Amino acid sequence: MNLGNREYSTGEDCQMSGEDESHRTIPSVEEAKQKFLQQAVPCPLCKTPPEQLTWVYLVIPQWACNDAEQNEGWVTICDRCKLQVDFFAQR
Repeated sequence: MNLGNREYSTGEDCQMSGEDESHRTIPSVEEAKQKFLQQAVPCPLCKTPPEQLTWVYLVIPQWACNDAEQNEGWVTICDRCKLQVDFFAQR
């Protein structure tokens, strides 16, 4: 696919996590908070406590992080400051 000046692949190496059988059971936010809340920190800018941050399960495709050992886990985000605060690797 050609968009502007760049080429983008639409092949099988770009599968979304929903297409990958290993990502069918994503843990719940409640489970993540039970496991990681004690380690989580508040937003460094506005001091919003970690339990009030947005918790999102992130899966980075393997093709996007060839050198990364941990390519999925929970991210906490401060909606007010638009800042990623923590990353908790799941695997």
